[in-house]
Parts: sequence; C-alpha cells; structure tokens
Amino acid sequence: MFERLNSPEQIFSYKLGAALTMERDTLEMLGDLEDAAQRPELKQLLREHAAETRVQIETIEQCFALLGEEVDDSPCPVTKALAAEAKANLKKTDDSLVDAVILAGALETEYHEQAVYETLVIHARARGAERVAVLLESNLNVEQGAGARVKALTQQIATTGVATTPANEGMGGVAKAGLAAGVAATVGAAAAAASKVAENKGKEQAREAAEESLRTQPATTSTTTTATTPATTGGLAEGEELNDDALQDRTAHSEARPAVDEERPGANL
Repeated sequence: MFERLNSPEQIFSYKLGAALTMERDTLEMLGDLEDAAQRPELKQLLREHAAETRVQIETIEQCFALLGEEVDDSPCPVTKALAAEAKANLKKTDDSLVDAVILAGALETEYHEQAVYETLVIHARARGAERVAVLLESNLNVEQGAGARVKALTQQIATTGVATTPANEGMGGVAKAGLAAGVAATVGAAAAAASKVAENKGKEQAREAAEESLRTQPATTSTTTTATTPATTGGLAEGEELNDDALQDRTAHSEARPAVDEERPGANL
C-alpha cells in the first residue's frame, strides 16, 4: 500500500485497490442482506448480484496483472460505512419493513460503485491502458444493471406497500385493494343475481296463486244495482239486485210476454 501518492499512476493503482476492497466488502454485505431480506424477489436479486460481484473481483485482479503490478488492497472506508449503517438500521427496523431498508442501502452502494468505476475508466484511458479500461467498463456496466434492478424493485414496493406479512408476503397495498375490489364486485354480483331470482320467484308464485284461485272459485258477476224505476217500465224494483240469475229470469219473462202492439186494442187499425 502506498504511503504517499506522488504520481497519477500511483493514484490510479491506489484507487484500483480501493475498488477491489469495495467489491470484497460488498460481497460480504450482500450475503448478510440476503439473509435478512423478506421478499423472495429481493433475495434473488441480492444472490444474483453476489455472483456478479465475484466476477468483478476477478476482473480487477486481472487489471493489476495487465498493469504488471501486485494486487493492492487499499482501504475503502465508504463501503465499510455503508455496511455498518445498513446493519445498524436493520437492528432497529421491524421485520416487515426490512426490505425497504435493504434496498435503500443497496441503491446508495450501487451509485457509489458506479462513480468509482467511471473515474477508473477515465484515468485508465488517460494513461493508455485500453485493455484495462475495457475490463473496468464491463464492471461499470454490471453496476449500472444492478442499480437499475434495485431501483425498479425499490419503486415497486414503495408504490405497492413497503411492509410484508407472513400471510401475504410480497403483496402490496394496490394488490390488496385490487383483491378486495374483486371480492366486493363478486359479492355484489351474487347479491344482485339472488335478488333477481327472488323477484322472479315471487312473480311466479303470484301467478300460480291467481291461477289456483280461478280454478277453485269460478268468476261471478255480483254487481249490485239499486234502481228506483217502477217494475211496470221494465226496470228493477226497489232493492232488486241485478246478477246472473236475475238477468236470466228477466230475459225469459220478456220473451214470454206478447208484443205490445198485439195486446193494445185497436193497434192494427
């Protein structure tokens, strides 16, 4: 390790060694975060990036070989501070909320690593180490991809519900609301259908009752008319009721009576 940096080349090698330490610290931190993570998709993301980080470590070691230098393990206080902060935050966070804390720390770490590699790529090209620059650029691409995945998952759980519970792990607020709305719609549709069936059943029962009434109680006309017209004029006598029987009697009586012209004297004169 350099006691004092006296040239751009020394600065570059020192920073390259710091990047190596950074990736080794990150690899250890990723294992701890995977154990603490609640969501399976977050565990998978951390596991995948740990595999990428192992390759990145080998890439940096290859860069030292291309430069003809011994592998340096310069300190990287930033990643150690990020790891310490993550552990401290996890200790005081409820288990249902740890994924949000993990993602926040992971996103901060990814942005720091991207800045480290961007600087190294610039200075590798400045010193004419193109092959080293290409290798470091591949590490930068890995970090950018990992950062994009971390950011996407952070946005997802921030908008669908940060917390997780054993009963619905990974299900956010929007998903829960959608499920509740679906259940409510189903219940509402079932209630409407039941109401319609009851209405139709009531109408059918009313129709059957009416038909039964017609079969057991033949219809009769019982309209009662009280007339004051004297019986001699052919009207109803006082208090006489006009019903089917009375109407038939009066019709028969009318047919049996001789014509007025035949009874009246001198009618044919």
